[in-house]
Amino acid sequence: MVKTSPLYEEQLQQIKSILLETFAKENVRIILVDLKKRGYSKNSMEIAIGFLPRSQCDSKKLIDSLERIEGIKFPFTVDLIDLSKVSESIIAHLLEDGEIWKDWK
Repeated sequence: MVKTSPLYEEQLQQIKSILLETFAKENVRIILVDLKKRGYSKNSMEIAIGFLPRSQCDSKKLIDSLERIEGIKFPFTVDLIDLSKVSESIIAHLLEDGEIWKDWK
């Protein structure tokens, strides 16, 4: 990931805390995706967070999380991605390059 400011890091930690709190009891893997490393994004104002549930993901929790994230006024676009809808090879690459915030139980 790119060198970032202390404010960016603080707000990213707030996002992580929101997601870990929301999905604490869920059997889900949460990954901060490095979009640039894989060439998925050239936009430096965008981050992606992948969710890989072992069973059906509660979309209401994703929506609620996104609303809470918007409340901290993070200056970047935050995309929440359901990784259960992508191929195993893409997931493997994202796991290789990303930062796992929560792993399955």
